[in-house]
Amino acid sequence: MRRYQFDKLIRSKLPARMINEGVIINSTELSEADYVMQLKNKIVEESEEVLLASSRENLKTELADVLEVIQALSEASGIDMQEIEEARLEKRAVNGHFQADNYIHYIEVAKDNHKVIEYLNDKDRPYKFTEN
Repeated sequence: MRRYQFDKLIRSKLPARMINEGVIINSTELSEADYVMQLKNKIVEESEEVLLASSRENLKTELADVLEVIQALSEASGIDMQEIEEARLEKRAVNGHFQADNYIHYIEVAKDNHKVIEYLNDKDRPYKFTEN
């Protein structure tokens, strides 16, 4: 027998298909907290697959996978999809939407603009300070 390490969440119909194909599965039922964490890992995995999609059809199926994970994560977290849509619309009303002409290479901030600098230096932000 050959062993392949998965260590990931898979869709519900896949185990039966795998067993029908002669695969022996070693699995476990996750706690609620572990399930939510694995869904968060899954959304990163699926997002990376979106990044690699090279055709319209492939992009469509990868976006469908992302949406499936979003729905599962919202259910597991007790958040209704309508709540997510409302939050999306609120953010859009305040911050706008994405469009091609809003790609920012860098910004410059005055040294005494502490409010913006503090925001950009927050540990959860991906912005890196560079000397010019």
